[in-house]
Amino acid sequence: MSKLIAATVVVILTVSLLCASDAALGSVKLIEGYTLRRESAVDAAAWRIEKQNGLRIEFESGPSEGSWADPKDVKQYTWYRERTVNRHSVRLALTKPGLRTVWDERGDINPGNVLLITFLLGGPGSANTANFKAKIASPAELADVLLMVLTFDPAKGGR
Repeated sequence: MSKLIAATVVVILTVSLLCASDAALGSVKLIEGYTLRRESAVDAAAWRIEKQNGLRIEFESGPSEGSWADPKDVKQYTWYRERTVNRHSVRLALTKPGLRTVWDERGDINPGNVLLITFLLGGPGSANTANFKAKIASPAELADVLLMVLTFDPAKGGR
């Protein structure tokens, strides 16, 4: 009987932790093989979604983050779009291949192809945003990022 109780407690705790991590980043639905972990930041909520030896998505959200995908920088982008997702205005941009921007990692020998996604939490002119960034190496990675990030709902956490 005690083994049954212990097993039940383990299952409940595991499910609770999985639900908590899901809610922690605005209920983002992770694709199988990806993990979510909290990062550190001074004035923002910071998370990382990553696949072992593969794609990494950085996330920061806060009242002074500003828009990482910025219409003022449209000349740096292969494409730029604005959409409404989960009742929030969202900006999406992909930096041009070969063009080094502030979004490239230090020492990256192949600059560009950085996907930027910004959820505007305080309206178009507000610096209160939730931002995602990922270096894209293939169309499959682009699809993975969009399939996960566009499930983000700021009303469900992650700020």
